[in-house]
Amino acid sequence: MATHELQKGFLMEEVLRHYLQQNGYYVVRGVPFKYKGFDVTDIDLWLYARTSSMSREISIVDIKNKKTPQAIERIFWIKGLKDCIGADKAIIATTDRRKEVTDFGKSHGVFVLDGDFLSRLRNKENSDRLTDEEFDLLFKNYKFEKLNGDWKNRISKSKALLLDGLGFNSSLSWLEQAAFFSEQVFIGTKHTDLSARCFYLLCSFIAIAVDYILKDYAFLTVDLRTKRLAEGFTFGDKGTEAFDNNLKNATKLISAYHDNGKAISAKIQKAIDEQLSSLDSGSLAVFFSKPDVAKNLFIVANELEALAYNNNFVTHTEKSLEVRAFIGCILDYLGHDRVKFNQALSPHSKSSKNIQKEMPI
Repeated sequence: MATHELQKGFLMEEVLRHYLQQNGYYVVRGVPFKYKGFDVTDIDLWLYARTSSMSREISIVDIKNKKTPQAIERIFWIKGLKDCIGADKAIIATTDRRKEVTDFGKSHGVFVLDGDFLSRLRNKENSDRLTDEEFDLLFKNYKFEKLNGDWKNRISKSKALLLDGLGFNSSLSWLEQAAFFSEQVFIGTKHTDLSARCFYLLCSFIAIAVDYILKDYAFLTVDLRTKRLAEGFTFGDKGTEAFDNNLKNATKLISAYHDNGKAISAKIQKAIDEQLSSLDSGSLAVFFSKPDVAKNLFIVANELEALAYNNNFVTHTEKSLEVRAFIGCILDYLGHDRVKFNQALSPHSKSSKNIQKEMPI
């Protein structure tokens, strides 16, 4: 599916994504916004920028590539959505060329990319990567995708987590999904390349989240940064104290309202201690606390995202040392052998240029 064959709106999303990536943003297309299990809307483009060692910027983009884009109404909409999800900036891309639209957006804190700007982007496509539509087609070509773990839905839910805040909780969820897709690589099927693409995409989300977390640790010593990271990867965003308080309250209730409450509480405490001790959170903390690793996370995230969408499937072994080290760290945490993982991937590096012609298997 060539970029020029996409529907008009999807085409502009791809073209604008390419432009923003070229200008230093990490970009995700089609991020679902859910509220308590309900699908609310999709965000056309979600942007992340590393503006300095201590600051990051999250923006959302609404694209209306229509004859009657209703740009003024969309400015109200995107401004409300920005506030709802806690983004830093809202951008609307519209075919409307009226100066009044740009002025109205500016007066309400919404940046407008107008029709004159968009017209200059139309021929700037990226033929080196799959479009989102082509990526989705890879799932459709896998006949047993739903039965074998609902791959596409896992990725959709993982994208949605970007809107819940970049932190330890989202990182732990992405690590859980990365474990699933890495295991699919070891199983080995005709769709091993797809499982690897999903694994790389999830790893890119993890890299972005850790980069965001580290902005608050910029001036901590390496030892203290390692300690904070280890606690976060073990107990989540609320940390050790909140976890201990919740556990303490739970065991108190069990002790108070069950005949053999104290013994049961002791067993629960022991089981939790054993489970926590089995986690290899320390390896993640040590790796990400290294200054050289931390400063390259944004670059690594973009390289991993590009791997996921590369037109010709290639593995991380062909990428930079930083990317290989990052993947190695994640594999170590998941308990996988690095060499065996690489060997499982090597036979599947192939061209995906004509995936729309492949028959479902």
